[in-house]
Amino acid sequence: MTNLPKGTKGLNIAVLGTGIAGSTASRYLAEAGIKVTVFECGRGIGGRTSTRITRDEHRLSFDHGAQYIGRPKTEEFRVALEEWETNGFIKKWNGKFVNVDIMTSSENALISPEDPDKEHYVGYPAMHSICRNLLHHQNIRVVLQTRACATCDNSVGGGPCSWNLISQKGRKDLGTFDWLVGSDRLSATNNRADMRSAPLDAFKDYVSSIESVPSLTLMVAFESPLKGINLDGINFMDTNDDEGSILGWAARDTSKPGRARQDGKECWVVQSNPKIAKKLITKMNKKGNSFESTRENVKDKAKEMLLAEFLRVLPKISDDSGTMKIPKVISAVGHRWSAAFPIVSQQGGEDKCFTDFNNRFVACGDYCGKYTGRIEGAFLSGKAAADTIISEINTNDNEEIS
Repeated sequence: MTNLPKGTKGLNIAVLGTGIAGSTASRYLAEAGIKVTVFECGRGIGGRTSTRITRDEHRLSFDHGAQYIGRPKTEEFRVALEEWETNGFIKKWNGKFVNVDIMTSSENALISPEDPDKEHYVGYPAMHSICRNLLHHQNIRVVLQTRACATCDNSVGGGPCSWNLISQKGRKDLGTFDWLVGSDRLSATNNRADMRSAPLDAFKDYVSSIESVPSLTLMVAFESPLKGINLDGINFMDTNDDEGSILGWAARDTSKPGRARQDGKECWVVQSNPKIAKKLITKMNKKGNSFESTRENVKDKAKEMLLAEFLRVLPKISDDSGTMKIPKVISAVGHRWSAAFPIVSQQGGEDKCFTDFNNRFVACGDYCGKYTGRIEGAFLSGKAAADTIISEINTNDNEEIS
């Protein structure tokens, strides 16, 4: 993939986040011979391509973030997808996909087939398998459940940053690194401690101009399959009026490659449309509760609202709507993605990553470049971040030689 620059030996780079962008950057850096330590504040790998697995005896699995990867828009990503497919950690999802228009005044929904040219690829056997495989390399160390807080030490001769990282909980020393890669733009916001003490004003200003589109998610499992629902991916049309559904998307997770269950239970992921998510989060934030309390309240309300609406809609999209019997719900959990999709201003340009050479800092994510809000955009940004660092190392090597 990447030619090995001479100056990579002995370098240590810290990456914040294990989503697609962070995992891609880590992999390309590792293949260039660089030691990479990846810090993830969550319990699992994947960011918005993570997979939620319940801790009960059922071990129910849900792709509760990104649902699939669409047809590649660039040759660079097409080549990567083919490699991932060859290596066995993505597969094509050959389900039945439709667009649905729900009107409360109508007994049945208007169902139309999805564009036949659309493609759907998913991680195999789970969505998080993509990042797990990217991070599986001898030069990569992953540290989970650790929020790393970065400070810059350039006291030696006033040179570029040497990044010191400590854990937010326990203030444990996590090491010193030559470069820092940030893959989550929320790390630079005031609500997070990750970069609060870092001299990255330009990046913080850049991030502050990006608007976030939220999403609410329901993970629901039924005791048995939904009879009469012969659909696997449902895109609910936004009717822009009060009669439309609050739903945006629903997927039969157990129809995806590697997710079939032997016990007959059926798992679904249901996502809200952006308008209802923004409305609910705004309402909850006004109540003056703590961040943690508000987050839990939003999750509970999301479960309540989305489950009620999904159960209401099911007979409308069933082949036997008049006689449909909905199986017992054995599990239902809500989730809030407060920054599911970025809205980047036109001034953002087409740079695939954000670079601060003076501080040896690079940021990557689906908010950079042309393909914002897409897994493809995150991949291209992560690769660009790695290429930028490697190129800078090569440049410095050549200057020292000359």
